[in-house]
Amino acid sequence: MRDQTLDGPYCATCGNARIRAMTTRTLWQGWWNPLSLVLGAPLTLCQNWSSYRQLRRLPPPVPVPGRQQTSLGRPVLRRPQAYVALLPLITATWLITSAVTH
Repeated sequence: MRDQTLDGPYCATCGNARIRAMTTRTLWQGWWNPLSLVLGAPLTLCQNWSSYRQLRRLPPPVPVPGRQQTSLGRPVLRRPQAYVALLPLITATWLITSAVTH
């Protein structure tokens, strides 16, 4: 289990690009510890969502001459790694259902 924070001044585009990348990483890698499955990953996803809401309030970035603007990349749900989180969720649902029905 590892928690990572990226501090710094971000424009709306750069911040959203980092939020998308880190949310995808959490969905991909953040579920494999039992404590992370129950507590760590859901809290991290909530924190990312809160940060995303704050970044949405920022004005659009002003291009700087001579510097290339950061690409947002694909949305989180269009990245295949994001769907790895379904595996532990399906397994947990199966285990709970099995325990309740038996």
